[in-house]
Order: sequence, then structure tokens, then C-alpha cells
Amino acid sequence: MNKNILISIMLLTVTGCVNYKLTPDVVSRSDAQKQQYVVLGTVKDITAVTIEGDREAGAVAGAIIGGVAGKNVTDSETESDIASLVGGLVGSAVGSEIGSNLTKKDGVELLIETDAGRLISIIQEASSINYSVNQRVRIIKRNGKSRVLPFN
Repeated sequence: MNKNILISIMLLTVTGCVNYKLTPDVVSRSDAQKQQYVVLGTVKDITAVTIEGDREAGAVAGAIIGGVAGKNVTDSETESDIASLVGGLVGSAVGSEIGSNLTKKDGVELLIETDAGRLISIIQEASSINYSVNQRVRIIKRNGKSRVLPFN
């Protein structure tokens, strides 16, 4: 296999599995110094959840690796093309599962009653912040995303 192709595949695999934080105490750079909407409320229930991992990056990397590996199985051009296709499909399925398992996160679902009387549910990555039933929280909203932090 060409050394440059192998390096490209490895870089795609590594960069595709970058694991962005979904914890409430980590904000994206684009949210810095921008106005955000805040709602106050009280935690009514807490449920531990698992946030599914990213299947797409692993599937793409697996398809490339499987396709290249399949291409080198035989000297026959027709058989090589078929093996490449099958290798790509199998690699995609395997890579999807590996990508999901490597990037899944422990999370928490918070059921919150806002001060306006609405019940809302927000799921976020588990962090060092501990929540408890009847705890006052602030819900910070921006661009369709919400994060929950304790409110003192």
C-alpha cells in the first residue's frame, strides 16, 4: 500500500474521532462574548444516560481502510474491484461500531421546572458538577442549545 495513502487514512481516522465536550462548563469559542438567554428553574428529576457516539467518522475511515485492504487481495482486476467493494462495506460497518464505542459519553438528563411553570428536559454530558433534586439551576440558551449550571 502506498505510504501516503496509509498516512492519509490514519490522519482521517484520528481527526474524525476528535471528541468534543458536551459538558455544561465548556463552551464553544463562538459563544464567547455573545448574549445568551437565561431561564431559572428547579431540578425535579435526574436520570443517568449514555450519549451515543459518532458513527460517521468511524464508518468513513473503516470504508477507506476496508476498500484499500480489499483491493490488494487478488491480482485479478474484476475480483480486486469486488473485494474492494466488499471490504469497503464491511470496513464501514465495523468502523461505525468502533467510532460509536470510542466516542460515546456518560450523560445526565435533567428534568427541570422553570420559574414560569414549564417542565423541560435537557441532556448533557456528565461532568464534575453534581445536581440534586430541588436544586436551583440556570438554563443558558444559545443557537438552539441549552446547558444547565447550578444557580446560587
